[in-house]
Amino acid sequence: MINLEEIVIVNVAGMLVLLFSQLSRIESKREKHLDDYFFDTMIGIAFVTLAAEIATFLLDGKPGALVYSLQYLINAYMFLASSAMGTLWVLYVDYRIYHSLKRIQKLLPLVVVPFALIVVLVLCDLFGAGLLFSITEQNVYQRCKLGMLPYVFLLYDYSLSLILAFLAVKRNNHVYFFPVLSFLVPVLIGTVVQALQYGLSVGWFSVSLALMFVQMQLNNQNAFMDDLSGLYNRKYYHHVISKLAGSPKSKLITGIMMDVNHFKSINDRFGHTTGDDAIRELGRLISEITTERDMAFRYAGDEFIIISTVEQMQDAERLVDALQQKTAEFNAASRKPYQLSLAIGYTTCETAELDFDKFLHQMDMQMYEAKTAYYSREG
Repeated sequence: MINLEEIVIVNVAGMLVLLFSQLSRIESKREKHLDDYFFDTMIGIAFVTLAAEIATFLLDGKPGALVYSLQYLINAYMFLASSAMGTLWVLYVDYRIYHSLKRIQKLLPLVVVPFALIVVLVLCDLFGAGLLFSITEQNVYQRCKLGMLPYVFLLYDYSLSLILAFLAVKRNNHVYFFPVLSFLVPVLIGTVVQALQYGLSVGWFSVSLALMFVQMQLNNQNAFMDDLSGLYNRKYYHHVISKLAGSPKSKLITGIMMDVNHFKSINDRFGHTTGDDAIRELGRLISEITTERDMAFRYAGDEFIIISTVEQMQDAERLVDALQQKTAEFNAASRKPYQLSLAIGYTTCETAELDFDKFLHQMDMQMYEAKTAYYSREG
């Protein structure tokens, strides 16, 4: 039996939770990066869907052609919103862990294909196919034979996000566990209950709680992030290095250090706002070349470090070449008032032999030699 008062109260409470979460994000962040846009979109989808769910229950069984059309449109949106939430969550988790646009591009087919299938089924239902849902002549919503398919795809998306986080920890490249369970536990409980019992409005309320739980944990983890570049910060670099040095299984790693040639002149000629833009753009370029084997950090000022698990020295050289190529492409296509030129130094060692100071010093010396050569050549 449907309790309209309960549905309204629960969904309005969920909307208030989302507003609180979003306000806390506005207060805590100045710069926005791709993961922030993913998260903001999820909050927006959940907020609108909570309102839509109230509307569809209020309209259910009410007479009139307008109600009939609205029921189709609102329920079509809700099916799309549910699938979009799963897709965005996977992309958000992956980018939050790896900060790699290259990985996102490879991951897209795994999550976009199921979403595209739901889009096709929803469009068919808008023309009366009755695959996922239908609206009777009495304007009553009915779940059809494929109505459980979106829930199957949601389970697939959520399972995929859990696997991504687990593998990140197992590889020991990313040494903290992204709070996937803080999202998945309440969402899975709410989704299963609502899937099994139509009329209980707990699915999207559980999503709003889950997003709030994730935001609360991320507020602490943001201490490891550099706000301007969107990469990890110096504090997290030292944390990662200490974990790698203490790893029971030795592995070959490369450290790549770089800074921007003539960065001071960018600030002096165009102002610190433009200098900040250069840091932001370099962070984006680095995120485009990194993979699951790499971790990128803004170490200090215009200095950046990439730590990469490699199999041979040539892997590090390929990463450096990719970075140089990306920088050249940026300079050729960009309409910025500045050009990016990087001095890059790198070194490789076994984690069993890792000495913090020596490792950093070798990167720094290699970078200094590259910078000296650049200035002697370019002036």
